[in-house]
Amino acid sequence: MTKILTQHIALNNQYNITNSTNLAKDIVKLEITDTHRLITFDIKDLYVNIPIQETINIAQERMTKNNDPQKTQRIIKLLKVILRQNYFTFQEQIFQPTQGVAMGSPISGLVLEIFLQHEEIHIKHILDSKKIAYYARYVDDILIIYDSAQINKKDIDTYINRIHKNIKLNITHEEQHSINFLDLTITRNHNKLEINIYRKPTTTDTTINFLSNHPMEHRMAAYRHHIDRMHTLPLDKNKKWKEWQTIQRIGKSNNVPMQVLQKLNKRTQQKTR
Repeated sequence: MTKILTQHIALNNQYNITNSTNLAKDIVKLEITDTHRLITFDIKDLYVNIPIQETINIAQERMTKNNDPQKTQRIIKLLKVILRQNYFTFQEQIFQPTQGVAMGSPISGLVLEIFLQHEEIHIKHILDSKKIAYYARYVDDILIIYDSAQINKKDIDTYINRIHKNIKLNITHEEQHSINFLDLTITRNHNKLEINIYRKPTTTDTTINFLSNHPMEHRMAAYRHHIDRMHTLPLDKNKKWKEWQTIQRIGKSNNVPMQVLQKLNKRTQQKTR
């Protein structure tokens, strides 16, 4: 069903980001001024608040424009059947929510995009204005860089909260010119943005111990990710050096031999050049 919808509904991913690396490469190129500010929004409980019938209507409207009406009706009928299979059990009772999509379902991510991209039309005029220098969304996380000389943060809050009555947002404003978004710390430095790697306070240094009986690719998976991120993000030399020290410290606490990390680092560095 996901493949069928993808073929018949052309989604506009203009504001979507695929990962933090692409985001970082985009924002370090932005030219900003001292009046620009950073703000993030986290959509609360997105999966359980998607209005199913409304989203189906949106999908049907978009498909009707480019498809045979009978074919559209068949696809929509199948979509309704699939989206209604969102039962769950609690204390030995079976429940069926009146709205929301099932987390983990292969079709849920696409349904979210159909709904959110339609609702973003209501704020398109402000997104296209020079008041906002950058707008990006990763699933339910939104980053906005705006010019405070042209629009204040209260107006930004008001516009974003108009998206839909079901969409409730947690708002975070920058502190000391910095804000955390995904696994990045974004910092304003006069006319440019700088990035660094962000680890949540709940993050631990625990990985699969190197002395365990797990396959080597499993034991080194976390380090491949950390080292690849270190080399692909546009970090300056000082930040890259500090990240390498952090990776080595994590490796040491999990019995990873230093020469193994150094070999992996060298191989990754050559690959990313």
